[in-house]
Amino acid sequence: MNTNVKTKKKKKRNQSNYRSLLLPFAVVLILIAAVIWNNVRQETKLPDPDWSRSISTPAQSISAEPTVIKRDDQYYAYTHQKDGLQVTTLDEKLNLVSEKKEDLALDERANYWTNGKQIAFISSGELILYEDGKQTVIDKDVDLLADAKDRFAYSKGNEVFVYMPEDGKSQSIFTAKEKLSELSGHPASQSFILTVGEKVEMEAFYLKEADGKYNAQSITRYSKTPTDKIYNFRFAEADDQVHFMYTFYSSKQGTKTFKTFYGAAPTDQLTAIDFSNVKLYSSELGYEIENPSYQQLNVENNKPIILFAAKGPISTKKEAGNIYKATLNGDKWEAARISTTSDFSVYPLQVDEKTIAWLKAESVSDYRLYLASKDSEIKSASEKMGKQDLYTATFDAFTAFVVSFIAMTNAFIWVVPSVLFLGILYFVRIDVIEDEKPWAKWTAIGLFMITQLYVIQSLFNNTFYTLAPKYLTFTGSSFIIPLIVSAIALWVMQVARDKDWGLFAQVSYFIGLTVLFELFVVGTYVY
Repeated sequence: MNTNVKTKKKKKRNQSNYRSLLLPFAVVLILIAAVIWNNVRQETKLPDPDWSRSISTPAQSISAEPTVIKRDDQYYAYTHQKDGLQVTTLDEKLNLVSEKKEDLALDERANYWTNGKQIAFISSGELILYEDGKQTVIDKDVDLLADAKDRFAYSKGNEVFVYMPEDGKSQSIFTAKEKLSELSGHPASQSFILTVGEKVEMEAFYLKEADGKYNAQSITRYSKTPTDKIYNFRFAEADDQVHFMYTFYSSKQGTKTFKTFYGAAPTDQLTAIDFSNVKLYSSELGYEIENPSYQQLNVENNKPIILFAAKGPISTKKEAGNIYKATLNGDKWEAARISTTSDFSVYPLQVDEKTIAWLKAESVSDYRLYLASKDSEIKSASEKMGKQDLYTATFDAFTAFVVSFIAMTNAFIWVVPSVLFLGILYFVRIDVIEDEKPWAKWTAIGLFMITQLYVIQSLFNNTFYTLAPKYLTFTGSSFIIPLIVSAIALWVMQVARDKDWGLFAQVSYFIGLTVLFELFVVGTYVY
């Protein structure tokens, strides 16, 4: 008979032990799921209301500018590899159609031109035209190549030629005083821009095409020093207006400075271009974006736009080298983030009004082509959660949990008044402890809650209100959230406790639960 009583008591005690473990475990699982879900929402968030998330393609590349052409509702991406060009075809929804490899001996990181049928490239100084598996040498001792709408230009020393694929001939269009340092075109234009002079004076020329002929116009001169230069000249045309951009580089006392300058003028007034320093502001970040690179200039709706790469946040806790698009509104350049890729992105290019492409670094030498679109269907599809999104969100969540232990070190202060109260009571009125007087338990719990409410305010900082989801950042949340968490911990304690638990056990269990729950609710978003 006595054995049965002992067995029943043991079973009841085991059930109580299970409750004391399972109930907190269930609450913690719910809190973990909430953090992961918040991270998933961050991962699947659009970079800008107008643009989709970044869309990966199989196209791989070295660090060299890609080419993407849209023709017959398909996109043809040409990416430079160590032993040739990879041609990747995508449909209008950016799904893979086909991919092939063209084994061409391109100079590493040299520019190339293609119209979808022919490919022109430089190989050991020879300008080669590739078509239907056949390579033809067009010219020799070639230095630079620049692509345009349906033709390309190239330079030999101080002379510039343009090649017309229609008749298969080259013609000289400009002769400079010295060797060219830069030559570039624009995929929507027939004109070109070039720079000469790298030692004392640098000068930029705009080669305007009209009726098959080219007219050279000097647009700027710069007397340089050994520690500075101007380079990366770009242009874009819209009606009778020409827009220009270049980068200024300076190195003084070990500090490197990069600045972008922009200017525009009517075609017949190019001698009076007023270049001004471009300051790129992000409404999302609320401040100026520093050190932009890989700038590209285009015109959209008769307004100039600049695509560029720069370091910035991609979520509340992560940064990357992002792709931005800046539009000139009045005298202010307003930039919006386009990419959601990690690591560093380079070589942005405008494919059409709805599509932007760029390369994202997979490693030091390997890159992959990504795209973003304004198409509503593509945007909606990009917001769907994928396996990688869930993995990244979960990994970030558990990383935050580890870091949150640091934030919760101030929890040691929370317990001091309760411990002192119970310690003094133990020596002065041990009978109260032994008799488990309710007022002693509730006084200890009350002291803990009051101390917690006061000390925990430091955790509700700017970082918390930036990182935490909206349901945790309402007015008065720094007081209401700790009270709610304490109430849940108290409920769990009341449900899970065993009759054999003493006063110390109940208070300790409640304090442990409160700290544990606060770790996931608050500590996760503090750093």
